[in-house]
Amino acid sequence: MDYKFEISLPNNPEFRCEIAIGGEQTFQHLHDKLVETLGYDNAQMASFFTIDRLGNRQKEIALMDMTAEDESDTLVMDGTRVSDIVKPGCLELDYVFDFFANRYFRVEYAGEYIRDSSDIMPTCISCSGKIPEQFSYNAEKDDWDFGDSAEEYGDDNYDGNYMDEFGSGGGDYDDDENEDNPKDNYDDEDGEHYESLDDYIDRL
Repeated sequence: MDYKFEISLPNNPEFRCEIAIGGEQTFQHLHDKLVETLGYDNAQMASFFTIDRLGNRQKEIALMDMTAEDESDTLVMDGTRVSDIVKPGCLELDYVFDFFANRYFRVEYAGEYIRDSSDIMPTCISCSGKIPEQFSYNAEKDDWDFGDSAEEYGDDNYDGNYMDEFGSGGGDYDDDENEDNPKDNYDDEDGEHYESLDDYIDRL
């Protein structure tokens, strides 16, 4: 199964991006496509976070695990498949790209993607609006501008480029449960089974 995600900024409707990715591809592939599309430096730290129904961050999917091996329950992007995480009960994630200011994109499952034979996955379906700078840096003050709130992204915080639309073609994680057949595991938190993520969305 191929997934379509909508990437947006919290409280800012001007920027939208859609990216499609195969379920067997990893969060490293999704991260690489994001930084390529947005023109970001891919050497900088970033993490995905699953979020619960109240919007609280739960499990981290990091670019690399910086914690001690015997203390860590952090997942690593290049070892975590999209289908292992995105399922009923976990359809939204945060993608933190600036840890100093807690600036992040909301990554939302937007339905199954039907790929074209020419698509090379992951693929950017569309991207429009003002792209935020990767870091909030005020050259005139020679200082970092973190803004008044990590939740409020105003125009002053994003002096990025504009892109026109174009086309180029949470829940808990259980490794043992998903290892053998991750694509068929569409059980929600109450134990009800769905044939696909879209079936779950339709029944909400």
